[in-house]
Amino acid sequence: MDLVLGVYSPTGKYKAADFKENLEKMVVAQKKFLGDMNTNKKYAIMLYLSGMGEPQIKGFGALEHHESTSVVLPEMMPKDAIDKTITDVVSHEFFHTVNPLKTHSEEIHYFDYADPKMSQHLWMYEGGTEYFANLFQIQEGLITKDEFLQRMSEKIANSKNYNDTMPFTVMSKNVLKDEYKDQYRNVYEKGALLAMCLDIELRKLSNGEMGYRDMIRKLSQRFGENKPFKDDKLIDELVAVTGYPQVRDFYNKYIAGDQPTPYTQYLSMVGVEANKQETPPIFWFVKDPQQTGYDDKDNAFIFDESSALSPFSKSIGFKITDKVVALDGKTISIQNIQAFVEYAKTIKEGQNVTLTVLRKNGDKTEKIDLKGKAILDKMTVETLQFKSNPTPAEQKLQNQWLTGKK
Repeated sequence: MDLVLGVYSPTGKYKAADFKENLEKMVVAQKKFLGDMNTNKKYAIMLYLSGMGEPQIKGFGALEHHESTSVVLPEMMPKDAIDKTITDVVSHEFFHTVNPLKTHSEEIHYFDYADPKMSQHLWMYEGGTEYFANLFQIQEGLITKDEFLQRMSEKIANSKNYNDTMPFTVMSKNVLKDEYKDQYRNVYEKGALLAMCLDIELRKLSNGEMGYRDMIRKLSQRFGENKPFKDDKLIDELVAVTGYPQVRDFYNKYIAGDQPTPYTQYLSMVGVEANKQETPPIFWFVKDPQQTGYDDKDNAFIFDESSALSPFSKSIGFKITDKVVALDGKTISIQNIQAFVEYAKTIKEGQNVTLTVLRKNGDKTEKIDLKGKAILDKMTVETLQFKSNPTPAEQKLQNQWLTGKK
């Protein structure tokens, strides 16, 4: 495969040659991981590094086209951070050459841009692709097994910010509607985890002979880029290509059903255990304080729309789109963020609190005070680790899972 890399760097800080070595290492690992699933003769990566001037870039990330990826990142990022992002983000996009470009339903094959009809299978198109982007790195030696487990652990934690009982197929089919769109980003969290659990399930059923990658390979051989499957018949096809009717049970319970996926149960099969620890009670606006961002235009704390509100925020009618500008009259600026956080730490259970927020109301933004009694909240932190004494069966399955070998 010919690989083309083009880089735009407004100040000339970076050239395409700066990223060649890392990119080559990554793509060679991906090609090895995919084997005959990837048939691209040529692939192009267009990396646009945005500077401080015009145009002002509002978001960063990447988008897969048919045989190319366009990537937008800030030029101020250090080189090793760009290299890491290329490995994580560009690899995800490259894996889309398999799924959904070579395995997709009629909704994608005959996509109507004017009147979109969405497929039910974002769990596979985005989730499975995101899983591949992490799995290939452990199987091809780009990351350690502990780093891989840490990534999966973070996905479990992140997935808890979404509705865990909403069937993934329903969310996927209706993702363009207002009541479902906030769940979309769970495709990169729970979607990847569903693929992981299905991978472990298949390895267990086949005595290590078959995994998620093998299932997708067989599916792409059965269909290919010019032959779509029927959206509601995918599960029949998966049972046919794997030969395991148990795949239907998994699909009906955890993908099309409303049962939360028992991650610890699946991870236990591959010699992984979960440790739970409770943090001391804290006062904050969202359940996980790490999901707090800073808006330097409004000197305010902002939150990802997928963040779970703390009990206090729920009690005072705080909205996740509100921007926090003051607490008990103490305002926020880039210089006093630490002092603001320290003040929040002094707040006691039941104390009267006034929170000043900026709230959008139509075209206007209003500054309003929300008052209530402080509620301190504990957070349960769950960490995953490899068992020190796994059973021989668990160790064998773990080796097959992390190496991709039979």
